[in-house]
Amino acid sequence: MSVVQEKFIYSLPEERQYENKKASQRFSKRAIRRGKALVICCVIALFVTGVTIAYYYSQIAELGYEISKLQKELSKLQAEQEYLETQANQLMSLQRIEAIATTKLGMVKPDTGEVVLVAALPKNPEETAPKAANLEEPQAATTKAVGERDNGDKIEKGKSPVIEAFFDLVRDIKK
Repeated sequence: MSVVQEKFIYSLPEERQYENKKASQRFSKRAIRRGKALVICCVIALFVTGVTIAYYYSQIAELGYEISKLQKELSKLQAEQEYLETQANQLMSLQRIEAIATTKLGMVKPDTGEVVLVAALPKNPEETAPKAANLEEPQAATTKAVGERDNGDKIEKGKSPVIEAFFDLVRDIKK
């Protein structure tokens, strides 16, 4: 068993003032001011941090709205592009062109007896020899267009004089 003795504190008013002074002297006025300043600084720092975070979240939300707006615009433009491509394909269809030619322009389909087939000449006439009797005359005309220069090199009809001059310059450098 424990016995606790009660302690009664009886003090006079003068002693109480002395005790209050001791308690208030534990923290100096300077320390109290520093504590208050520290609390104020912490509150201001929290406020500035909150405002900064709110600003960045508003920027993110604004960019999100802009992205969604641009995505909607992109989908509209893609749909319009698909529509225009289908319209272009319809306008370029051979059936439509034939219908316009026969109805509006008054053109008529030729008979099979009226059709003349013409053979296309190759780009380089030296590569192919005459294969048919009807191709001998056009190839003879194209071989006449191919001449020889004074240095013995052959020149094709369609080459540019600038390219010819460049080749001549390269040949002269090599010699």
